[in-house]
Amino acid sequence: MKHDISHGSPLSESLWNGLLRWIAVGDQYTTQVNQQRKIVQTNLAALLAAFASTITSIAFWLNGNPALVTAAWLNLPFPFLYLLVLRLNDGGHSVMACWTLFALLMADVLVGTMFAHGIALAAQYYFIAFAIIAPMLFSTSHWRSAALVFTLNLATFFFMDLSAVLPDPELTQLDANTLALIRVGIVGSPVMMLAVLIGVSEYAAALSDSRLQLQAHSDALTGLPNRLALRQAFGLELARRQREWHPMSFAMADLDFFKHVNDEWGHDAGDQALRHVSALLRSQVRAGEMVARMGGEEFGVILLADPQSALMAAQRMCRAIEDASFQYNGMSRAITISIGLVHMSPTDTEETALRASDAALYLAKLQGRNRVVVGLADKDPSIKSNNLQ
Repeated sequence: MKHDISHGSPLSESLWNGLLRWIAVGDQYTTQVNQQRKIVQTNLAALLAAFASTITSIAFWLNGNPALVTAAWLNLPFPFLYLLVLRLNDGGHSVMACWTLFALLMADVLVGTMFAHGIALAAQYYFIAFAIIAPMLFSTSHWRSAALVFTLNLATFFFMDLSAVLPDPELTQLDANTLALIRVGIVGSPVMMLAVLIGVSEYAAALSDSRLQLQAHSDALTGLPNRLALRQAFGLELARRQREWHPMSFAMADLDFFKHVNDEWGHDAGDQALRHVSALLRSQVRAGEMVARMGGEEFGVILLADPQSALMAAQRMCRAIEDASFQYNGMSRAITISIGLVHMSPTDTEETALRASDAALYLAKLQGRNRVVVGLADKDPSIKSNNLQ
């Protein structure tokens, strides 16, 4: 996944993009969106833990209380050790990275609790946060690891809370207000970490859903809406027309002699020709209208215009494609399309429009191609179609 920002100073952009690269390190080893999200969350959790450990150590040093200074010295290696998590992910070892992260998180809290501040600062509540985070970071295929880490952290919390580990006596030199402030900071840190990870998870899930929707409704070759998207748009327009009448036409377009392009220049040239035509067709429709690839070299166009304007739009499509010769590997050739157009009445359905436009397209081919033939959706189009070019 690529990230970019389009504003801000060059320095801020460089720092931001660098941070994003750090967070995403290791996600190149899988194409599964869920797994990529968990790798990103693991990296983010490691960076947040390193940051929180650093800030806590600095705050303890500045306070000057001997017990807190001891805790700060004990914390000193951990901001650097957390970077091992990113290194492991960078090497493709995502499961080991998760285990390393939780081992470091638990060790970080245990060392300070056992040798400096005991449970006086409520640091044991970190273990509840770690238990909640475990299922978020391990993949579903490693649910046993997630369950084990969850259980270990809950057991550690209850052990620490019930055993009432005493703090270093020098901690009692702190006044009640300072102790309360430190407790708020310590309890608030895992809450903030949880909030950030949940926010990232929700954002990534929404982004994933959006991409899946786009893939389901887009043609991979041309980037146009696909047949499914066209049918859904058709249904919405028909429903809207039942509430209030507005003009609507449907055009079915097909490339003329497309097989010649594939046979003479190869299928790569055929793909390029389809993209060429797709871009031209898309440039000819207005906002709210749709050009979709229905399959092969066939396109469907929803036109929200009166019959005369729709006919003129279809004719412009023919001229635009005829005038823009197709270029491939230094070679050039003219490409044309034939269009079957139907102006819909209030009683028409998607089926009648498709049937009529298909029959009108067939007549356009018979009458010489590179033209527009208009059919009537509520009549037999093979009899009532008219060439209005």
